[in-house]
Amino acid sequence: MANKSNFTVDEWDLLRRVPFLTGMIVVAASPSGPIGLIQESSAASAMIREALEHAHTELMRVIAEDLKENLHVPKLEAETQDSIRQKGLAACREVAALLNLKASPEEAEEFKGWLSDLAMKVAEAAKEGGFLGFGGTQVTPEEMSAIDQIHVALR
Repeated sequence: MANKSNFTVDEWDLLRRVPFLTGMIVVAASPSGPIGLIQESSAASAMIREALEHAHTELMRVIAEDLKENLHVPKLEAETQDSIRQKGLAACREVAALLNLKASPEEAEEFKGWLSDLAMKVAEAAKEGGFLGFGGTQVTPEEMSAIDQIHVALR
């Protein structure tokens, strides 16, 4: 069973940052205005808070506890949509490799599955393209493409 002691400080920091970066990949894929941004950010925060309640492995429980106690959102100042996507996907690939090296298959699968679920919840949090709350699309093709790219990066 992996826990915080199995990882360097930088590796642990990456495990803590990647949920936020994963959410930002989806948010940047199809910006939905200020209200949508709040809804999507709230969905990511809720998934992070709920992770502790649903953790099956030691690693997921420890990461969720750490995130709950020390919630820190990484700053992405003046980033373009493409740079957010590139940085986020690079972090997902790095986390996948790290988990495959230092965690059990069950721990790696749970954490990667949680990141995938987080991305979908963020995409579903706000409708895009409607008018005054009517119409619109729950998950845009751009968001779906971002989610697909996250899935590939986490393999």
